[in-house]
Amino acid sequence: MPGETTLANPARPPSEVSPKSRRVALVGPLPPFRGGIAQHTNQLRVALGKRSELLAVSFTRQYPAFLFPGESDREPEGRRLAEANCRYLIDSLNPLTWRAAFEAIRGHSPEIVIIAWWTVFWAPCFWYLAWRCRRADMEVRFLCHNVADHEAAAWKTALTKAILGQAGSFVVQSRQEQQALEALCPGALVQVHPHPLYDQFPDASAAASPRADLELLFYGFVRPYKGLDTLVEALGLVRNKALRLTVAGEFWAGLDDIRRRIDSLGLADRVELIPRYVSAEETADYFARADALVLPYRSGTGSGVLAIAYHYGKPVIATEIGAFRDIVRQRETGFLVPPESPEALARVIDDLTRETAAAMAPAIRDFARTMTWDSLALSLLGD
Repeated sequence: MPGETTLANPARPPSEVSPKSRRVALVGPLPPFRGGIAQHTNQLRVALGKRSELLAVSFTRQYPAFLFPGESDREPEGRRLAEANCRYLIDSLNPLTWRAAFEAIRGHSPEIVIIAWWTVFWAPCFWYLAWRCRRADMEVRFLCHNVADHEAAAWKTALTKAILGQAGSFVVQSRQEQQALEALCPGALVQVHPHPLYDQFPDASAAASPRADLELLFYGFVRPYKGLDTLVEALGLVRNKALRLTVAGEFWAGLDDIRRRIDSLGLADRVELIPRYVSAEETADYFARADALVLPYRSGTGSGVLAIAYHYGKPVIATEIGAFRDIVRQRETGFLVPPESPEALARVIDDLTRETAAAMAPAIRDFARTMTWDSLALSLLGD
């Protein structure tokens, strides 16, 4: 019914999985493109492939080089998927490829077309695909990683509203995103499903020796909204000097500023900067060494990094925003603090011990069982 909001049941048992009885198309980035959304789409592709005749449509080029601030949007080793149900067709700058993608989708004759949505850059291409699919009597469902861009603007809001208006239903990853979507598209049919666990990451290569009484980790692409500067300010306030912070991830902006602030606060011996893309194997080692992950975001909707932390049984210190409020259980799986408050963050860090963090592992693993790709696939299929 219009305006209906449902919360997916992440704990649905595997015995309720539907048979492969329908045809589905999935549009989104896949490896060799890197980043959380490509990983998310790939894990979802596997889950959907178990219960549908699936066609996955991905990109030959996502962004022009001048719009991508990182070193590359592809895996360093340049791997390509070999699965027969994956088609690399869409060039963001070539509308003729959008038509080719639609023709491939139409040739598959899907009942449902699932489109990953995360940035207004894709509005022209995804509007075209959604419009053509709807005209061909295919049901369009958007899986929204972010309803709106992190950097807001009126013109972005207008474009977002236009493209999302082409969908018949939506899945979002937090109640905050549900509210944002319903404000843009009144009467939308929305399901909320938490970001599933990134359980594809490997085990650590070897036991890591702690370098201090408490090891903290900040991981992933470094962008202004993720609040690394707030975390550095907090470290300047903590009483516990026997701690280390590892910052592992490619900087999209602000590396020189962070280095200067670390030096000015006298934190050089407590902060290790690894300002580059980190492989899955390195990721496993960094999480193995960490006692807790810190997510000091100013704003945001969710975090695939949190899904990695839960996979490794690590608690998180996160701000009270977006999906963090839905999936961080206070003092059970982590801690929530106000955004942009170095003082509040410092108090939590001062109170945390290695023993306290380790004791949270059973609760984290128990809660993580609800964050499955099978459940997300079932939600998108409407089962």
